[in-house]
Amino acid sequence: MPGERWTKEELNSLLYQLRVERKSLPLLQVPNKSLAAVNNQRQRLKRAGRLDGVFAGRDLASWSIRELNELTKLTRDYGFSAAFIAQLQLIPGRTTYAISKMMARHGLGNPDVKRRAQNACRLTAEDRRELRHFLLNEGRLIPSVRVAEIWGLAQKTVTAYRRRLGVPLSWEEARSSEEYQLDQRKRSRAFSAQLYTRWAEWRIKREERLRGRKAALQRSLIPPPSRTCCACGEHWFATKEFFYITRKRSGTLSMSHTCLLCRSAKRRGKRTVRVSPEYHRIAA
Repeated sequence: MPGERWTKEELNSLLYQLRVERKSLPLLQVPNKSLAAVNNQRQRLKRAGRLDGVFAGRDLASWSIRELNELTKLTRDYGFSAAFIAQLQLIPGRTTYAISKMMARHGLGNPDVKRRAQNACRLTAEDRRELRHFLLNEGRLIPSVRVAEIWGLAQKTVTAYRRRLGVPLSWEEARSSEEYQLDQRKRSRAFSAQLYTRWAEWRIKREERLRGRKAALQRSLIPPPSRTCCACGEHWFATKEFFYITRKRSGTLSMSHTCLLCRSAKRRGKRTVRVSPEYHRIAA
């Protein structure tokens, strides 16, 4: 509902504050009038030419249907943020603030980003002083991730504070911290486990390939001569696919007495090869 009409005394009071006292909007005071009402009346007085040029203001350009459609496409189809759209000037002439407010009015943008912004931790002046003191003293050797967990902040926020304070964590300090050492050991164990799993999968595939090749040679009309592995006692074919071959100094070739599977297991510190039960069904 519209508010009460402005009286002559209220208009004269506003004109005196604008033309004589030259007050800015936060300092303007008119009894029983909100700041928004004062600002709207100031805009009307400016358009009527009664402010003698003391208030220039901004010429607000309304959003066109084309701009709204482009904003909807950039946010919904591509997931662009207001800052990114304004930085690349994908909607010419619109600032980050204008784009952000229009996105909020039309319910555009990533809801997860909105939720994080609403639930973000806002530090008070006292909290900021305590955080600076912590980063300059006992928190100097603590990684930003750990500091962020202690204070309930984002890691980027802690990093920004460190940069502004001019005390970034050096490589030497970071590597000498206990948190870094624990993280490195955790990463090393995870990498070793992943590498062990990959090699185990590769050995299973190699065994499958060798036994498939053995079955194919057994079905051939003229199979190669067989050779018994001295480690596992299994019969293989005497070819370089199943046994390791070396060339001696005299130029002669020598074939190993153990198959490739047993040789690989021996090099890994095992005596015999564990053969899966399903492979025994592949008869020679």
